[in-house]
Amino acid sequence: MSKTLNAAMIDALATELGSHDSCVLIGCEAFTVDETVALRKKLREKNFRMRVVKNTLAVIAFDKAGMKGLGARLSGPSAVVFGGEGAGAIAKVLVPELSAGKKKLKIHGGYSEGEVLDPAGIDSLSKAPGRTELLAMTLAGISGPLSGMAGAMDGLFTEMHGLIEALVAKNEGNAQS
Repeated sequence: MSKTLNAAMIDALATELGSHDSCVLIGCEAFTVDETVALRKKLREKNFRMRVVKNTLAVIAFDKAGMKGLGARLSGPSAVVFGGEGAGAIAKVLVPELSAGKKKLKIHGGYSEGEVLDPAGIDSLSKAPGRTELLAMTLAGISGPLSGMAGAMDGLFTEMHGLIEALVAKNEGNAQS
């Protein structure tokens, strides 16, 4: 390929990766066209993108995008998966593909929050709660005590209302006598 074309490919990949803080590298050497299309479709449904890369160009693009050291994880024909909510969400899509008996898919590693991850790190990310789960857990942690306090206040006000009614009834009884 010409130097101009290589430079354009590097710039395009670096620009795409530059707007994301994480990605996952997969091996795609044994994929058929149909399997690649099916994987891309599954990834697109979750708002991820997959780019098959030439390793020598990808190393330069990773460095240019600020993902230093990620190029060392490349081996053989590779693809970069990025987008969506990040590496954790990508891992939640890809790791089940591994356990579904698809031996063709290989995870080489990834990049998340300034760290280069190995395949075990990507596996760990797949088991961690995602952004939406963490938000739900935070909301539950906040709303649980608040709803308990609201229930206690409701009980207190109901009890006070009963005492006031009893006092009014007692005073009305004393006034009539």
